Amino acid sequence: MDYEIAFDQEEGGYRVFTDLEFTAIAEWVSEFLSDKETLQRVWQAATLAETEQEISNFKHGIFDVVISPEGVAVKRRIDMSQAEDEIKAMFDTQQGFYQASNDGVEAECGLDDLIDLIENWHDIQQ
Repeated sequence: MDYEIAFDQEEGGYRVFTDLEFTAIAEWVSEFLSDKETLQRVWQAATLAETEQEISNFKHGIFDVVISPEGVAVKRRIDMSQAEDEIKAMFDTQQGFYQASNDGVEAECGLDDLIDLIENWHDIQQ
């Protein structure tokens, strides 16, 4: 997984930037791994997945995270209820054509990539 950690002047802090397929991971790290305690818990979960084959689950706001020996899966939930009526209006002749989904966006990467990202993110947060 290719990524870049850079200062975002609009946000006033550092963020992780990735290709589109890893966006959910980048947003999760940027938004929820900013305090030392959470970062250490995730780092420990990654280490336990690597050494003890443990699986850890986290819920951080709109993100559901599973860390396993295979890697990390980050799912970002999306609330489409606000846009549902507008989208259905586009298909006004077929009311049943569109069904709003809150499934969200999911991204996965290997455990080594996650550990590398967390280590570099930790260095920036110091």
